[in-house]
Amino acid sequence: MTRNAWRNFRTVVRYVVYACCVIVVLFPILVCGSFLINPFGGFAGSSEFANKTGSAAKRSINEWPSNVATAAVRSVSRKRDYSIDSHSTWYKIELDTASAQLWADSVHSDRERHSRESLRPDDRGLEGVRRIVPGPPPLHSKTGDTPDWWSPPPIDFRATEAMKWYSGYDSGVGQAAYTGYDADKQTLWVYEYACQHDRLWEPDQIPDGDVFSRLNENAEPNDATERRKRAF
Repeated sequence: MTRNAWRNFRTVVRYVVYACCVIVVLFPILVCGSFLINPFGGFAGSSEFANKTGSAAKRSINEWPSNVATAAVRSVSRKRDYSIDSHSTWYKIELDTASAQLWADSVHSDRERHSRESLRPDDRGLEGVRRIVPGPPPLHSKTGDTPDWWSPPPIDFRATEAMKWYSGYDSGVGQAAYTGYDADKQTLWVYEYACQHDRLWEPDQIPDGDVFSRLNENAEPNDATERRKRAF
């Protein structure tokens, strides 16, 4: 290697080292600055699709019920919005009655299970009820905007609602799932949500229905099982 070539090589190496040093110094500064400007930006988001076929939608849905055949689902529209302490999910699913029942059962069992699993040792406890509500269902403290395709008819909706109470009753987390099946159009409508500091009811004032959890677990639950069976 000639003297000039060696000098040029050392110059290139020196500039590369300088550039690496600048990157090492600036990168954490930029990251910290981004966090200070929008500290929770990484904990919020939204996703949506409309009118996907069953096979296409299944590739995008982690919560697809294992006992619902892909071929039984003609079309799926879904929107999910989430933040650091809340989320909302809307579904419009075209499928036959039997498959809709299976899907609805999965939605409600998952909501109840997730509500129980969300309890921490320092929480006061969980109150939960299964009941029927008139549709369209209430969109409690929704995260994000309601999708344009969300237009459920005024039919009965099956509801699983829960309140996780923090110690002291000062606050908690409202959680619910609603499903209604339009038999005429063979369409299942689903709304599911959870939101910190949302109060579906006051402590010890659970709405009438099939209570599955109380702050005092020794209390006898209300029984609305027969009415609940008439809708999903």
